[in-house]
Amino acid sequence: MSRHRDKLTKFAMRLARLLLGDRVAMPHLMAFLRYNSLLKTANLFRVLLEIKAGRVEVNGKPFIALLEVNNICNLHCPFCLTGKGATADRPKRNMTLKEMTQCIRAVENYLYFIQLYNWGEPLLNKDLFEFIRYAQQRRIFTMLSSNMNFVRSGLAEEIVDSGLDYFIAAIDGFSSESYVKYRRGGDFEKAIHNMENVLTKRKQRGVPHPFVEWQYVVFRHNQHELDAARTFADGIGVDYFHPVPGYIEHSEWITNLPEFQAEMGLPASVAGCARPWTHLNIRADGGVAACCYEFLKKDDFGNAFETPFDRLWNNEMFLTARKVLSQGLETAPRTPTTICHRCVASGIRPSFEKQE
Repeated sequence: MSRHRDKLTKFAMRLARLLLGDRVAMPHLMAFLRYNSLLKTANLFRVLLEIKAGRVEVNGKPFIALLEVNNICNLHCPFCLTGKGATADRPKRNMTLKEMTQCIRAVENYLYFIQLYNWGEPLLNKDLFEFIRYAQQRRIFTMLSSNMNFVRSGLAEEIVDSGLDYFIAAIDGFSSESYVKYRRGGDFEKAIHNMENVLTKRKQRGVPHPFVEWQYVVFRHNQHELDAARTFADGIGVDYFHPVPGYIEHSEWITNLPEFQAEMGLPASVAGCARPWTHLNIRADGGVAACCYEFLKKDDFGNAFETPFDRLWNNEMFLTARKVLSQGLETAPRTPTTICHRCVASGIRPSFEKQE
């Protein structure tokens, strides 16, 4: 049954990417199907036309939002800048409910989708579930990802009862030994138990949400456990077992399974990036980022807590970034230099720190 569902999922994704671009993921397709409206559809096609035309000063509104509800984490993953203890000159903080709603108010009628995490563990934010309910009332698809090392009881119930649409359980391995190699400070048994608990609470409530994805970053040390993890996931009712490549910063960690080796250093791989047209990315301190890979405060395009959306969306930083992505480095302005200049030049995500 699960294999048949996986085939249908892959077919639906191929069709969606053909229509909407190769960076479309399954949650984006679900959001489009579940929470559409005439206003959202009109805006979506306006944005797609502006991208195709290479427009840099745009009338379309972002239809995807990324709110980093906090930049705090309870684990110390070695390839994550938060896990390494980097701060990027930003305070470690949780967004307040007022700040979250302020960030999206100007575009909430156009949003299909809100991702509620980036460089932190979102379940550490006490206002998170209240905001999910706010988004649900406005028919916006919500997704969050957790390391599954819950810090308080009752979280499984809150996840299900909030109306959250999509939940990613990030568990990389299927034994304590392999799991803790990357998820440092974590507990494998606890993570698995918490995932099972979410599924149990969902069944007890008799509701279809949230859709549960088990995301499994494939490293050399955990690749041999993939089949066992997939079989276990099918048995407990996980909706989607999703092994993914990792952006590996140390050669000894890289899997020898070709399908899970990330391509880096290829400028062509980022040539179709459209995030400065489609996404509104806001960091925990209100910093407006070009994309989810941005970490350093110096790369911000502005601050959503301080500047209204209408003054941000076509400011000099966004205009220049769109020129770089639509025209290429040869003809786009060199100043102001944006994070997009560096990404297009190198083909390597900005937060990557190579180690040997």
